[in-house]
Amino acid sequence: MNQNPIAEAVIRLAAPVVESLGLVIWGVEVAQSGRMVVRLFVDVPSDGRNPHAVAAELSARSQDAGADMPELALPSASIDQCEEISRHLGLALEVEDIIPQAYVLEVSTPGFNRLFFSAEQMRPYVGDMVEARMQAAYAPRADMPPRRTWRGRLEAVEADAFLLAPAGITPEGEILPEAVEPVRLPWDMTRRVARVHVFCAPEKPGKSTGGGRRKGQRETQSGTAAGRRAAREPRKNDALDDDVASALNG
Repeated sequence: MNQNPIAEAVIRLAAPVVESLGLVIWGVEVAQSGRMVVRLFVDVPSDGRNPHAVAAELSARSQDAGADMPELALPSASIDQCEEISRHLGLALEVEDIIPQAYVLEVSTPGFNRLFFSAEQMRPYVGDMVEARMQAAYAPRADMPPRRTWRGRLEAVEADAFLLAPAGITPEGEILPEAVEPVRLPWDMTRRVARVHVFCAPEKPGKSTGGGRRKGQRETQSGTAAGRRAAREPRKNDALDDDVASALNG
C-alpha cells in the first residue's frame, strides 16, 4: 500500500499538534467515492502490547476472582483532543491549499477494526483476526486458487510480509479455521489490511449475561456516532467551522 501524496501532506501538517498533545499519528486514509474523504487516525503511544488482548486478560482475571467485569476502557485519544487536531489541521489544509476539490476531513482513533498502514504496526496483533484485501486476486501457492480478499488469524509478521492462517467467522462469532496451511502475503501487494473485531452472539436467557460483550458493543456504537459528527466539508475561501471534528473511541 503506497502513501498518497495528500496523506503525506496531512501527516506533515498534523504532526506538530498531535505530538503536542502526547499522541501519535497511526495513519491517514484517503478515499474517493463521489467526494474525497480524508481520515486521520491518532492514537496513544504504544508499549508494544495488543490493547485488546490486555483488556480481555483483565476481564478474564476479574471473572475468575468472582468480581464484576470492569468497564472496557482502552487507552485512547479523547474527543476533545480529536476536535483540537481537526481545527488545526483543517486550517492548515486551507492555508496550504493542497486539496483542489471539496472533501470531508475526519479525525478519529483507530477503533476496534483498525487499519494497518505498515507491516510493523501488525506485530502486537499476532493471534487476532485480520482481513487483507489485495490489489489483484492473489494465490500464495500454485495449488491454491487466487483470492482478492484473505481473512484469518495473524500468525507472524515479517519486514515485508505477514503470515495468515485462513479462517472464517460464523454469525455467532465463532472462528472456523480452513483446512489449509498458513499463507504468506506480501505487504506491497495488499490494498487494505485491517484487524477484524469478532463479536460473540449474546447467550440465551437464563445463562451468563455476557456483560463484557455488551460493554464493548456500546463503545463501538458510541465511537461510530462520534465519527459521524466528525464529517466536515471545507469550502474554499470560507471561514472554518470550529465545531467540526471527529473521534472514534475504539
